[in-house]
Order: sequence, then structure tokens, then C-alpha cells
Amino acid sequence: MSTFGRRSTAKQWARLAMKVGLLITDAKLWAAVNDRVRERAGDLGDLVRDKYEVATDRLDDARGALRGETDWVSPVASFLGGIGIGVAVGMLFAPVSGEEARAAIRDRAKDVTSKVNEMAGSGARFRGTGTEGD
Repeated sequence: MSTFGRRSTAKQWARLAMKVGLLITDAKLWAAVNDRVRERAGDLGDLVRDKYEVATDRLDDARGALRGETDWVSPVASFLGGIGIGVAVGMLFAPVSGEEARAAIRDRAKDVTSKVNEMAGSGARFRGTGTEGD
């Protein structure tokens, strides 16, 4: 009985070896595998290229910041433009008359101006980047 088990096991191994041999020699299978590997390699190359570009951009930005070359004009101009648009829209949709709105804005501007003058006069200093003019 043990010889029968060995024969069927050997027969199964032989069948498996023949199936593997057929798969290995199948040209369509190899072409499909080759195409799939090329696609994955192309996707991986694109991903690496994108990550490299992002990293170099960040390094360039950091290098410029260390040299003191910062681009602050555009963000500040956008911010001030947004404030202007907000004020204009607020004045258009304000629930008070134009004269009352202008008086309120004028009073608020005077308050802010006086606070800034008090801070400047009292010797209060604004802390910037901490470089202290280096």
C-alpha cells in the first residue's frame, strides 16, 4: 500500500512539473507578464519623479528662506485685496445707512490708530523672526 501512495505522489509531481513547464514556455503568458512589469515600472518611475520634484522645490524654498529671500509681496497683496473686497461687500449689504457705516468705520480706524500709536510710544516692540537684524 505504501508503494501505491508513492506512485500517485510521483505521478502528481510529474503532472505539476509538466503544467509548470507549459506555463513557463507560454509566449502569451510571458508577454502579459512583461507588459504588466513595464506598466508598474512606468508608474513607479512617475511616482519617484513627482516625489523628487516636490523635494527639490521644498529644498529650493528652504534655501531661499535661509538666505532671506522670501516672497511676501504676493500673499500680502492678496490679503489686502481680500480685505478691500470684504469691506466693499459689507458696506453694500450693511443694515445701516451709508453715513452711519462710514462713521462706524471712521471711529474704528481712529481706535486702531490710537492703539498703534500707544504701543509705538510705550516702547513695545514687535518680535519678528528672532534674528534681531542679523
